[in-house]
Amino acid sequence: MRSCDLPEEEIIKCFHCGNETPMPKVGEYSWGSRDEEFSDFDFFYKYELFACPVCHKVTLREIYSDETMIGYFDRYQVRCDETNRILFPLNTIDSASVPGAIKKSYDAALKIKCIDEYACLMSIRRTLELILKDNGATKWGLSDKIKEAAKKELLPDTLMEALEWIKQLGDTAAHDKKLEVDQYDVENMIEFVGFIIKYLYIMPDKMKEYKKHFKRKLDAMPKE
Repeated sequence: MRSCDLPEEEIIKCFHCGNETPMPKVGEYSWGSRDEEFSDFDFFYKYELFACPVCHKVTLREIYSDETMIGYFDRYQVRCDETNRILFPLNTIDSASVPGAIKKSYDAALKIKCIDEYACLMSIRRTLELILKDNGATKWGLSDKIKEAAKKELLPDTLMEALEWIKQLGDTAAHDKKLEVDQYDVENMIEFVGFIIKYLYIMPDKMKEYKKHFKRKLDAMPKE
């Protein structure tokens, strides 16, 4: 990764510490169709590494464009649009398998985890309620929804135990209970809900897609 001759700064939100501040670019790497020996499709990737002057942790951003993303053109110039996203630290679920309301709530928790621990835990608790409701829970309170999930064996035992932790810490955040909360709690609850989302939504879709792929491989085998 190149890290020399990179004096520019850019205002970026740091999802480690929550500050939105000018960050110096400390590294850059790019590649695209020009780097391929044979390519009939024009595309370009750029990866940029920024260092936060507040917490001194890094942010990795990906920029992508290709020949289908033409923003405008005239007789003198063609310009392609581009997409950019933060690859690290994680601040969103990049999957179409997750229902919109659940994704929105979980993404909100990711974005505020280093800004307000209690608000993050409340958002995580809300995400869990949305997940259970989406998977058939009909009771009003979260405690009853968790009992419904247990009765249906919705999740393996290890993840069911995590539901109780999420509820207790979420209740603490919402109702000012005297249970001490720290960043370690927040990081783990985010991770546990991420595991639940993967188990219920992302993995089934991945398995379904791979099943189709594997069937095509079997169908293509020579018949004996």
